[in-house]
Formats: sequence, structure tokens, C-alpha cells
Amino acid sequence: MIRQMLVIAIFLVCFAHFIRTLRWELFVKTYEKPNTKNLLQSLSIGYFINSFIPFKAGDLVRAWISGRKMKNGRGFALATVIVDRYLDILVVGILFAIFSIFKLGNADSVQFYMFLAVGVLAVTLLVYILRGYVKKILKNIASVFNAKIEIRMLRFFWSLIWSFKDIFKKISKVRLLLETLGMWVLYLASYYCFAAFLSHQGSNVKWLDVFYMLFAKNSIHVGSLGAVTVTTGILNSQMIWTGIYLFAPIVILFIISLFLKAKNEEVDNSEEKYLNLIPQLDENERLSFLETYFSNERREYIESYLKINQNILIIRDYSAGSNATTMLCMNNGKNFFRKYAFGADGDKLYQQIEWLQRYKDMIPLPEIMQYQKQDNFCYYDMPYDSQAVGLFDYAHSMPKENAWKFINKATECLENSLYKVNQRPADKATIDEYIKSKVNKNLDKIMNAKYLKRLMEYDDIIINGRSFHNLPYYLQYLSEEHLYDIFKNDTYSEIHGDLTIENIICTRNKEGEDDFYIIDPNTGNVHDSSNLDYGKLLQSIHGGYEFLMATKNVSIEKNHINFVFTKSEAYTYLYSMLDEYMRAHFTKERVKSIYYHEIIHWLRLMPYKIEKNGKRVLLFYAGMLMVMNDVINNFEEEK
Repeated sequence: MIRQMLVIAIFLVCFAHFIRTLRWELFVKTYEKPNTKNLLQSLSIGYFINSFIPFKAGDLVRAWISGRKMKNGRGFALATVIVDRYLDILVVGILFAIFSIFKLGNADSVQFYMFLAVGVLAVTLLVYILRGYVKKILKNIASVFNAKIEIRMLRFFWSLIWSFKDIFKKISKVRLLLETLGMWVLYLASYYCFAAFLSHQGSNVKWLDVFYMLFAKNSIHVGSLGAVTVTTGILNSQMIWTGIYLFAPIVILFIISLFLKAKNEEVDNSEEKYLNLIPQLDENERLSFLETYFSNERREYIESYLKINQNILIIRDYSAGSNATTMLCMNNGKNFFRKYAFGADGDKLYQQIEWLQRYKDMIPLPEIMQYQKQDNFCYYDMPYDSQAVGLFDYAHSMPKENAWKFINKATECLENSLYKVNQRPADKATIDEYIKSKVNKNLDKIMNAKYLKRLMEYDDIIINGRSFHNLPYYLQYLSEEHLYDIFKNDTYSEIHGDLTIENIICTRNKEGEDDFYIIDPNTGNVHDSSNLDYGKLLQSIHGGYEFLMATKNVSIEKNHINFVFTKSEAYTYLYSMLDEYMRAHFTKERVKSIYYHEIIHWLRLMPYKIEKNGKRVLLFYAGMLMVMNDVINNFEEEK
């Protein structure tokens, strides 16, 4: 019966340790499938080391060992271990507070753990109140190191923050409470049984003495076993039993973990979903995201971003110049495209969804797999086709004649279907609004922009050694009267609104024949003329927008702008074919209108580049002037 008490005590500790492992899984399973074998083994090894090594160094080993087999790594594992120990400090502090009320036990240990628990709570509260400043401090600390170390540090800080947040946001608080209470009830019951065993061995030991033995103040800086050797109330002759009591559960749990191997290696076919700690796959994108977070900027953006994307893996960002973001993503091993936007841009994106659904049976458009619209964001998903490629890439990897066939096919499809919907003549009020909002306002922004304002002092701009009239010269051709005279014969209808070469996707149909579909319509146009769509095509193959985007370096000296800019042979061919097609099929007035709409597209583009591209705005300013020069020389008499 006496030895049975020792066996029961050991069994109760084993059971409590196992429940601790299950509680640890709570912190892990939000982001990945917990490996019980891995957690149980690392817990056993960590506890073993804590018996000999001071300052709970075994917990670092626990995190190191468990993190090797976690997809989120050792930093995430360490964060979950810290949360586990954080809760222990609070519970032990509460127990010592109860002992203090009833004047039980060692006063030094009581005061130490109560002070520790109160200190931990105080620090937690302070960090919460000053969380913005704390984030910036952590970012500054990490930024001292190289990018590789910086991202590891920020990733750990991120893991730690979200491990604590998850207690309140994602983890079942009922289960957490029950497992914590159950675990500590088992520990205390075990101490009672072990004390009863030692008493029958001739020692005057009570369960509270065992508690103080294990949680003595000395246990932190000398290790658990070391603390036992200096704890009063335990006779030297009983030390072997204490050693058995401490190590037997560890050994038993380690052995048990070995038998869990087969279970954990089975293929998981469950429908259980796990969030990604950080959605981005690319390390540079991860670093940029973490730096934004720890800068304590765009907090609403971060919150909405995670709400949209934390259940997927982001492979690559395909975003262009709009305020919406397009990404290649993965979920459950399947690739797809996700497009999202926030705030007012989210409302605009929802209009795009409605447009795609409205005309999906009329023209080739991408399938919307799913979408979600909330007050502060909107997103939708589109299928990924490994054989699909944007027309820009297609034109520069396949025969240029085939690329023209796609453009020709796309424009004729739009002419014969979409452009016939809701046809009506342009009206003066709408044209005037179009000119004021898209021309006059943008001209004002351009002429007062930081990197462009000084250029306005010059009559001519030298671009790569060639002289062009500066923007003020072209204002006479951009007056309200002149533009109205050009646009008054435009016809309104339903249009795509953003028919760039990148928005035409080349693919193969079910019969194995070349086909296409069109993505990313823009429903925010004031002047709904099909001429805008042709103007967008010209912005690509005439103005060379995509090549300007690929140009990184630009220099300026007085009125000289220099950069490496080369349009491809494919673009030159496609432009000549489109120009020939328009002059053969459209009136001279319509062709002129299309080219002027190209100019306005450049004017509309410039404020975005001014805001986001800094000095590189000079590239797009130069591109705009070259287009203006070409259009004016072809359609206007020199004054």
C-alpha cells in the first residue's frame, strides 16, 4: 500500500504532464497540426534538463527540439513555450497568494512568487498600454542586424504577440481553463500522494512541503534537483525516492511518445483548417509586412489583411499600379489568384465583381470562385491556369503575329457584343465633367509635383538626347474647348475601362485551340466610350508603359532626363498593326479621339506615380511627353 502511493503519485504527474502537452497543442494548432509525439518528447527532455540546469534552460531546449519539426520553426515554438510558462507563473502566484492568506509555508518563496506573478501582470499591462512604442522599439532592435537575422527576430516577436492574442481570439477559453485546472489539480494530488509515501518512510512531510520543495525560490537558479537538496524537510535518506519521483514520469512519457510514432505519421485527410502565421511565402515580402506591422502603421490595413489572407499562402504578388492587390495564392495544395482592396477601393472592387458576373456570358471573363464583401474590405478569387499567360509575356515568347491575333480577336469581340450594350451619344455635361476631373485636376497635380515643378521652367525637355516640347506647350491642345470638340462625337456604351495588354490573358480552350479572356475591368470611368479601351491598348504598345515600369534608374540634370528605354520589336509590330486596323475600320475623328484618350490615360496615371514612385515619376513624365509629341504631330497643325 505504501509503494502504491508512490506509483499513484508518479501516474498523476504523468497524467498532468500529458494534459500540459494537450494544452500546449492549443497554442500550436491554430497555425499547424500539432505533433503529439514531438511535443511530448521535447517536454520530457526539457523537464529533464530543468532538473539539473538553472534558470529553466530546459524550456529553451524544449522549444529548440519541438521547433525543428514545426513548419513555423523554432521561434514560433519558443513563443508557445513562453505562453505556457506565463500561465504557470500566474497559477503558482495565485496558489502562493492562497497559502499566504492562510499563513502556510515558506515566507520567502511566497513573497518571491507573488512578486513574480504581480510583476509579470504589471509588465503585461504596461506592454499592452504602450504596445505602439514597444513595437517600434522591437523593430529598431531587429533593424540593427542584417536582413536574415532581422526577419527571424521580427518573426519571433510576431509569434509571441499572436500567441498571447490567440488566448483571447482563437483558443477555446473553456478548454484552456479546464485543462489548466485539471493539470494543477493532478499535480497537487500527486504531491499529496508522494508526501504520504514519504511519511510512511519515516519523514515528517506534508503535501505542502513537496510543493515548496519543487517550487522553492532556489529552483530557478540551481535547478529542480538542486533545490531539493537544499530544501528542509526531506531527509538525505529519502533523496533516492525523490529522484525517482522526479524522473520516472519523464522517462515514462518519453517511452509513451515512441509508441505515438505510427499515429502521427498517418496521412491527415481531415478537413481541419490552419491559419498561416505569416501568409507571405517570399522572404522579402514577409520582411516588408513585418516592418509595416512593427512600425505601428496602417493598423486597420494589417487587421483586414490578416482577416482576408491568414488562411492561405501567398506565393507571388502580381499587383500593378492600381490600389487593389492581386496575388497568386495556395490553399490545400491548389493555386488560385486573389484580388483584394480596402475601404473605398474595396467598394470599387465590389463593383468590378458585379461587372464580371453581369457580363460573364457575353464576353470571355475569368470565373469568380468566391468573394467576400465587408465594410472595410472586399476580395474575390479566380482560378489559376498553368497554361494561361498575359499577353505581354505571350508577345515576347511567341510569334508576334499570333499576339496580334489575340488583340484583334479581343477588340472584335468587344465591338460585337459589349460595346453594343446601352449605346447612347455622348453628352456635353458628361464630357465637361470628364475633362475637369481627369484632365484639369491631374494637370494641376503634375505641374506642382515635387520632382516635376522645376522642370516646368523649361520650354523643352531633353529625353535621352532628343528634344521634346515641355508640358506647358501642350496645354493649348488640352483645353476644355479643344477636347470637347474631339470627344463630342464619342458614343457611350458598356466598356471594359482598363484594356491594357496585361489584362488580356492568352490560354487554350478545351479543344486545344488558342483562346483568351479579359481580366480587371474598371467601372469608375466618367466617359464610358469604347475609345477609352483602345486608348489603354495604345498606352501599352504605343507608349511602352510596361517597359517604363521595368526601368529602375533615371537621372536628371537641369532639363535633361536620361534612362535606358527600349521598346521591343513585338510592341512596334503590334502598334503598327493596331494603328493600321483603326485607320482602316474607324473614322478619322474616332482615331483622333482614341489617341487623345491615350494622352488622358497618361494624365490619369501620373498622380499615382507621383505619390508612389518618387524620383521614378520622371520616367513616366518623359513617357507622357513622348506620347503627346507623337499624337500632336500626327493630328494637329503646328502653331
